[in-house]
Amino acid sequence: MGIKYQNFLSNNFFLLILLCAVIVIVFLSYSRFIVRQDYLVRYEGVCDPATEQCFIGHDGDEQYFYSQVQKYAPDLYKECGKDITDCESANICLPTDRECSVTYCDAGINGNICDNI
Repeated sequence: MGIKYQNFLSNNFFLLILLCAVIVIVFLSYSRFIVRQDYLVRYEGVCDPATEQCFIGHDGDEQYFYSQVQKYAPDLYKECGKDITDCESANICLPTDRECSVTYCDAGINGNICDNI
């Protein structure tokens, strides 16, 4: 009986190591993204073209202006809850935010017009 298992392990060693690695990666990813919510969220924020250099977005025939906001997910959900669409704190970086950035369009980097590529 022992020889049968030895043959199985020696013939399928790579497959077993690969299976163990996949299980560990799935567990760690689930823990990070679902349990601890340890990731950055990037979305379009509010931008006033009269006072700021805004990116230009198109929704069908309509044109809208936005900035790119990136926040640490636990901070964002703590400030706004699960729905960030009507949350004022979602559009600015607060002093308590750990990783936060608001990016405005730079015509030198983005070309003549700042447009969403």
